[in-house]
Amino acid sequence: MRRALPLLTCLALLTGCGISPTAVASLGSPPVISTEPIFSQVYLIKKGRLVPQRVRVPGKTAEDLMRTLMDLANHPVESGQDTDLYGMRYQDAEAEPVGHGQQRLDPSETRSLVLYVTLQGERELSRVALAQIVCTARLRTDISKVQVNIVRTVAPSTTSGRRTCKEFHDLAPAGAPS
Repeated sequence: MRRALPLLTCLALLTGCGISPTAVASLGSPPVISTEPIFSQVYLIKKGRLVPQRVRVPGKTAEDLMRTLMDLANHPVESGQDTDLYGMRYQDAEAEPVGHGQQRLDPSETRSLVLYVTLQGERELSRVALAQIVCTARLRTDISKVQVNIVRTVAPSTTSGRRTCKEFHDLAPAGAPS
């Protein structure tokens, strides 16, 4: 038996685990880091109306766009332009399909996501501030409606309901998304 044990060990090592090796399968291109800046538009305020402003954003998602808009509340990009989002802090932006998986009723509607933007702050958003958020989000072709939720520590939290930029036609420039 002592002689058979080394022989069995060698035989087990030579036969392997019983799994045949497979060829390497390519599952897509390798990751590439882009150093080119990404620009998008946001809406700022000038003389009480929305004006488009081209800004650099860290990525291509709706969350990146909303975070950039909220950051501009503390750092306006051009003199004469302002924001009415002061005192609010960005918490989250999450997109969800319209109807929560139900079939869309309007087949001509190409936009299919509702963007839920959550902010923290104690004040109410003005109509202009709400227009800034909604119209900026609607610049994305995949967003159909925007809902802004405000989380408060002192007063009850609030929600804007689902909105479109069309509701702010008196504040938005010509050519703004509906």
